[in-house]
Amino acid sequence: MGQARCNARRQAIEPMNLTTYRMLSRCLSPAYRFYLWRLRRRNPAYKGGLHQRWGDYRDQPPAPGAIWVHAASVGEARAAQSFIDRLLEDGWPLFITTNTPTGLETIRSRYGASVQSGYPPVDVPTAVDRFVGALSPRAAIFIELEIWPNRFAALAARGIPVALINARLSPASLARYARFGALIRQSLQGIACLCAQTEEDAGRFHNMGVPNRKIHVTGNLKFDQAIDHRQVVAGQRLRARIGPERFVWVAASLRQGEADQVREAHEALLAAFPDAMLIVVPRHPERFRWPAGEGAEVWDRHVIKASQLGKDDDRYQTAHVLLADTVGEMIKYLSAGDVAFVGGSLVPVGGHNPLEPAALGKPVLMGPHVTNFQQVDRLLEDQGARIRVHGANELADSLQRLVRDRHFLDATGRSAEAVIQAHRGASARTRQILNETLLAANDGSSLSE
Repeated sequence: MGQARCNARRQAIEPMNLTTYRMLSRCLSPAYRFYLWRLRRRNPAYKGGLHQRWGDYRDQPPAPGAIWVHAASVGEARAAQSFIDRLLEDGWPLFITTNTPTGLETIRSRYGASVQSGYPPVDVPTAVDRFVGALSPRAAIFIELEIWPNRFAALAARGIPVALINARLSPASLARYARFGALIRQSLQGIACLCAQTEEDAGRFHNMGVPNRKIHVTGNLKFDQAIDHRQVVAGQRLRARIGPERFVWVAASLRQGEADQVREAHEALLAAFPDAMLIVVPRHPERFRWPAGEGAEVWDRHVIKASQLGKDDDRYQTAHVLLADTVGEMIKYLSAGDVAFVGGSLVPVGGHNPLEPAALGKPVLMGPHVTNFQQVDRLLEDQGARIRVHGANELADSLQRLVRDRHFLDATGRSAEAVIQAHRGASARTRQILNETLLAANDGSSLSE
């Protein structure tokens, strides 16, 4: 019976094309509204900008003619910063959208009034048409794997060129998209150029119907991600308050589902090194809860939240765990640590970005789930810059080795930084390709003028 249902579902998906998708997305408008309503109830941060998600920018009219840049969330927004910086240096007006409140806060904290920013429309024809009509963008740039059929169709109908940059496509994503048949192929037909991270990604996009003449391998923008030196200095000050002699490790972009394993690893580390400190930087701080272990009352007294601390608060020196419940300060917290465990890798969500700690010369620990960063993971492994852990016990053992062997810790960190330096340049290559394709085709101008 279960197999029959799967077959029926597969047969229902296979014939979908753009016309069918547009009709279906219109019918699903009430479901989108209900989803956004539930999201707002669970997370108050989503209360703002609801009208923008339906293409209504009357309270913030966009200036027509900007380049529309879309980044899904915080990770993509950070990855594109070096490229966005180049666009701004060359005087291009930008309208940047992102799906999440944390992504939008990241954009606004970095760029302020130098760009227009907001939420993108849900992929329903009326919302998309309203937004694209109001913005009338010169061109549209989507980052990584943001394929939205109605958005692409609305842009193509107006003759607005589209680029997909820093594009990646895993084998699993290829198989998933292939199930939609003509829909994805039709959506990708309007792409003016596609800048893929690797040759493997380029091949998979070609299998999805993108002509080779439109595909360029430019590398990963995340290698070019600029380090905010103000945050580095802030991290150094934080480390001084914590105690320069203490061992400090950071659980970066931690998911709720792996928090118990991280807590267990830290408890084991404390048994051997009572002065050790853990800085937890949740992937979603607004809904993250630190799990209570045995002896929870005593344990809770040693868990502090960054948002509740003053500059000279002496609890930094006695705490075992610092919960970084603020947004946009990842570099600060990584700079304060000796080692970084990168989250999303002990649970099957594909792992998060290991390049930030690597760029700071920190040894990187990751779990087995790294499908989002397979190339980066291999590069770090090849240079001895990444330590694989499969659970709390291995995480604790690896941390203890790093504490005991300072030479190993320093050498692993230097190797991680060397990997970053060796693979920079994706921003410049992407810029050159867009000069020759997207914007040159649009009006004869280029990014470097």
